[in-house]
Amino acid sequence: MGDQQHFIEIYEPYEYDGPNPLEVSGVAVLKGPTRSNYYLLELSSPVEYDHERVEQLLVAPRYNGDKIDRAVCSTCTVNIARVPPDTHLDDSTSLTFESILRWGVGKISPAPH
Repeated sequence: MGDQQHFIEIYEPYEYDGPNPLEVSGVAVLKGPTRSNYYLLELSSPVEYDHERVEQLLVAPRYNGDKIDRAVCSTCTVNIARVPPDTHLDDSTSLTFESILRWGVGKISPAPH
């Protein structure tokens, strides 16, 4: 799945002043702690937020009825979570509440080929 390229536009947090949109690569769809699915993304270039380095994000569709496939394959409004700086997730990871730092809202779109 790592060959899927996307852009994420950050709408919230409002105080985020780093690069926007972010270029990311899809890693895997992971099961979350509340039976939700999250799409794990690797940033092409790490960013800093709240004095922490951000290298990976997790996104999930924001609106009821939207499935994770929409975030993976097309344009979708998403809830965005940061992966803690001392954690590296991969396609075999089981997510826990400690794996997820709620961050904000944005939009994921496929990168043009």
